[in-house]
Amino acid sequence: MSSVTPASQIHLRTPPEPGKKTTSRTYLIYFVTGNPGLVEYYRTFLTHLYGLLSHNTASDRDVEFQVYGRSLSGFEMNNAEIKTMKWRKQPPYGLQDQIRHSEDELADLVEEVKEQGAKDVRVILVGHSVGAYISLEIIRRLRAHGMAGEDFETRVVGAIGLFPTVVDIARSESGMKASPFLKNSNFATFAALFVNFLTFLLPISLIANLIAKFMDFPSDAAQTTAAFVKSPHGIHQALHMARDEMFQIDTDIWDEEIWGAAASEPATKHPHPRPILRFLFAREDHWVADATRDALIHSRGRFSRGDGVDEIEGQGENWKPIMEIDEREGWPHGFCIRHGVPVAERVAGYVKTIVAQDMARK
Repeated sequence: MSSVTPASQIHLRTPPEPGKKTTSRTYLIYFVTGNPGLVEYYRTFLTHLYGLLSHNTASDRDVEFQVYGRSLSGFEMNNAEIKTMKWRKQPPYGLQDQIRHSEDELADLVEEVKEQGAKDVRVILVGHSVGAYISLEIIRRLRAHGMAGEDFETRVVGAIGLFPTVVDIARSESGMKASPFLKNSNFATFAALFVNFLTFLLPISLIANLIAKFMDFPSDAAQTTAAFVKSPHGIHQALHMARDEMFQIDTDIWDEEIWGAAASEPATKHPHPRPILRFLFAREDHWVADATRDALIHSRGRFSRGDGVDEIEGQGENWKPIMEIDEREGWPHGFCIRHGVPVAERVAGYVKTIVAQDMARK
């Protein structure tokens, strides 16, 4: 199995053509990974998503799509890529660090896209697992900045949570198994040292072959996992962040400024409308307890089976986010390993809906 160093960021866009008229609006799909936070796991998903969105706008000169994803901080393949000067600390980084870094990188990216000629840049966040939690926190922080008059440039018009771990992760099947170990503040350090000791003399190609054989991973996922194991901080970073997830992702911390509000409620004080939210849950997810998922849908969302939205209990509440449970495909929590293409097709549909609603607003 050949050894190729995984990228720490993926940015898919159409190169500017001299003399070509600039589109009036650019939708930037900003993807936030789960944990382990290597964006290379999602290359097939992101590439297919970009292809679907670009194909659908090939004849539309008014809209352009760009798709961007980055590895979470500390998951870079070499120390030179880690922005220690910018973040003012060394890895590992906690959950709050990741939220702040993701927000900062998004603001920088929007500025960069505008400097390259884009006129009206609007962001749609897509987050997987803990990436959905990070996405909601990015929205909360950006809207707080906006209401304080600090930042109107980063305009988020929608967010999509894929197999989201946004509340009570410790009550999930895997959460209950992991929590006893992660309660020990030294576990991440010792586990990382142990893995490094076991793999120190093993080449990445051999580790990848072992992963492909014993975990039945496709070659690309096996190669990415092997690179993750051999990276300078990957194992330590993943476990350090997982500890934060167990203790910080518990109750629902967001209010109507994020989840939305009925027309009878006071309008938002933010100059931009609230982002349109969409969630996709697995039928069975070892990181999301069924009771947790169902309670969130009941309290915050409208339920969708994929063939329509159930409003029996939420009649007249079309301002609530649509929350869908995958009842047909059986997609797993770690969809990026083998199911990147079909999930990208579902997400492309969500993006089109968000764009259509956004175009109808202002």
